[in-house]
Amino acid sequence: MGPPLGKRRPPRTGFTLIEVMVAVVLVDVGLLALVAGCSILVRAMGDTRARTNAARAAESRLARLGALACAASTDGSSASARLSEHWTVRTDPAGIRELRDSVSFTVRAGSSFLVLRTRVPC
Repeated sequence: MGPPLGKRRPPRTGFTLIEVMVAVVLVDVGLLALVAGCSILVRAMGDTRARTNAARAAESRLARLGALACAASTDGSSASARLSEHWTVRTDPAGIRELRDSVSFTVRAGSSFLVLRTRVPC
């Protein structure tokens, strides 16, 4: 038998099972999106690190080539586990040297390359 006619039950506080399940599903979806975003960031950071290392290698090579005495045109190359470089030095009749360094490196999507060029007087 129920409560007497004049008395009502106080309203229940708390959540129903369906509300809790919906909340758990929403939190799970949010966490999965967060993890996916973090993995994309980690991969992008790896690609950026490889590009930065390639730029440093090319900059260093151009600085060393620019510090050398003026000479005839020359070419060279070197390779390591992660980078492959090819550089050229060309001197024009006006005494200006053009230094060029091309660096190829590996990123997540495959192979990429970076080319730095500069001109220095003899």
